[in-house]
Amino acid sequence: MSFVELLLVAVGLSMDAFAVSVCKGLSVKKLGVKHVLIAGAYFGGFQFLMPVIGWFLARALSISSQALTIGSPSACSR
Repeated sequence: MSFVELLLVAVGLSMDAFAVSVCKGLSVKKLGVKHVLIAGAYFGGFQFLMPVIGWFLARALSISSQALTIGSPSACSR
């Protein structure tokens, strides 16, 4: 992944995070420190967890697809 692609993904994720935080802030009538910390923990946790899960799934699928194709004749080589 090039730097520009990485930058575009980061900008897209930050715009999503901004939109969700604005909507969450507008929906709360009285904002306390406890509410801010809980919302931040959930939001930050999911923002961290989803790319990690995606990375593990992509790695597992990559390894399993390599195991299936090693030693088998390719349809493209005919």
